[in-house]
Amino acid sequence: MKTTKKVSILGLFLLVSVAGFGCRSLNPNTEAQILSELEAKKGEFKQCYVSALDRNRETRGTVTLKLKFDEVSGDTTSSSVDATNIGDNTMNQCVAGAASNISLPEPPGLPVEGDYDINFDFE
Repeated sequence: MKTTKKVSILGLFLLVSVAGFGCRSLNPNTEAQILSELEAKKGEFKQCYVSALDRNRETRGTVTLKLKFDEVSGDTTSSSVDATNIGDNTMNQCVAGAASNISLPEPPGLPVEGDYDINFDFE
């Protein structure tokens, strides 16, 4: 199963693609929970961006996060920048780190992997 959705959260643009694998069923709340948890992280993402702007006022672009969640605990098992057009590695690592401790309130029921595009362009 794979779903893709575009969501805007206060200046951050997310393109969400969630894939679950296996014969068991995916918790129907998983996608909404992931989006909610990413929404809760927007302050941390913004801090990463503000620090990058301090280094280079022209910093703008998209970071694609690749997140994986444990089927039983709902904890993030992997958080990395899959693609980016922002050349600030410190910022990219900061964004991945901010997302690394997401824990879903309800377990997804399947291992879940998602790609999340975050557009950084605050004007």
